[in-house]
Order: sequence, then structure tokens, then C-alpha cells
Amino acid sequence: MTAVDTPRRIPVRRSQTRRAAWWLLSSHLYMAAWFWGIILVLTVVATFVFRANGLGTRDDGTAASVVSMGTQAAMWFSFAMAIALSLRQLAAHLAAGLTRRSFVRANLVTVVGMAAVYSLVMVVLLVVESLVIDAAGWRARTVAGVTFDGVADAPRMFLVYLLVFATAAVAGLVVGMAYHRLGGLWGTVALIPAIPPLFLVMMLLVDRGSSGWLPSALDGEAARMLLTAAIAAVYAVVYQASMRRVTV
Repeated sequence: MTAVDTPRRIPVRRSQTRRAAWWLLSSHLYMAAWFWGIILVLTVVATFVFRANGLGTRDDGTAASVVSMGTQAAMWFSFAMAIALSLRQLAAHLAAGLTRRSFVRANLVTVVGMAAVYSLVMVVLLVVESLVIDAAGWRARTVAGVTFDGVADAPRMFLVYLLVFATAAVAGLVVGMAYHRLGGLWGTVALIPAIPPLFLVMMLLVDRGSSGWLPSALDGEAARMLLTAAIAAVYAVVYQASMRRVTV
């Protein structure tokens, strides 16, 4: 009787980019869960306090969205997490013999993916807020001074939030690399040229005339969004260039 050879299973190896992105994504999601949990609690409390006391009411009788007041907090949090988590993983990534190119790709994929997560959460909260306000019979709620239709305007709001959060996160990668290569002092000095384009994005997509920094998603001017996407692309190119000869 002859023995039948069973085929050996060849282990499937994940690409370097996928391995790095998985760790980065899990870390980002963990921090985001804490951030949005806190934002949710503050939003619920602030909504009832504002409505009970008539705060945030405009001259025309409408009230600004409480949820959308968290736009700037979410933007700067994604910026800070991009700095911290990319630097935390860099040494381990290179020490494991993985390439710089895979690290760059993993970070870019992760921060854009997290920008989509942040945008989705913001839009869902806006829709829920809209439903609560309608059910309670409160005054109409506005985003960037325009009455917001929770369902019809959600896709456009998502796109604007995606651009804002993604640009902030990619800018964070650039600043983080500046800190790594130049040290604390000169890394801080590098903020001077790195941050102004981010403020330009806020001026392009955010209405400062409203209560807080609110995205003007109801403004259909596509040129603003295209310019914002171009700024994010420039940040990505600068980040990739700064990673080429980085050491740990």
C-alpha cells in the first residue's frame, strides 16, 4: 500500500504595507473610539443646555448645529494622531526590515481611511441630531448658516468633511516627520511653513461667519474642493520625499 502525499499548505504572507497599515489602523481606531465617545457625551449635554437656554440662536430664529461645532476638534485630533502614531511605529517598522515605501503607503492609506471614518461619524451624528430636533419640535438647525436637510445633504457633507480631515491628517504626517528628522526645536519651527496651507483649507471649506468652524457643504463650488484635494496631495508628496533617507 502506498502512502498518499498530502499537499502542503503554503502560508499566505501579507504585504508589508498591509501589515503596517493593520497596526496603524487598529491604533487609530482605538484612539478614535475614545475621542468620539467623549464628543458624543459633550454633544448630548450641550444640545439640551443650548436648547433649554436659547443659546446659539441666530437672528432669524434658527439655531446652529451643536454637532458641527466639533469639526475643528476632530480635525486637530486627526492631525495630532497622525503625528503621534506614525512616529511611534516608525522605529519598529524599520527595525523589522520593512521598507520605507511600505511605511509611507501604510500611513497614507490609514489616515485617509480614518478621515472617512471621522466623516461618516460626523454625518451620522448630524442626521441623528436633525431627527431629534424635528421630533422635539425645536427650531430648525443650520450648518454654515444654511438650513441642513439631514438626509438630502449628507453625501455632500461627507465629502467636505473627508477633505478637511484627510488634509489635516496628511499634514500631521509631514509635521511628525519634521520632528523626527529635525528634533524638537526645529521640528516646531517647521510648523511655520507646514500649518498655513491647513488654515487655507479651513478658509476654503469652512464658514467663519457661523457659530464655530462649520463646513459649508451646501456651497456647490467644486473648485474649492479640488484645490483642497491638491493641497492634500502636496502634503503627501512632501511626506514621501522626507521619508526617503530617514533613519532611526
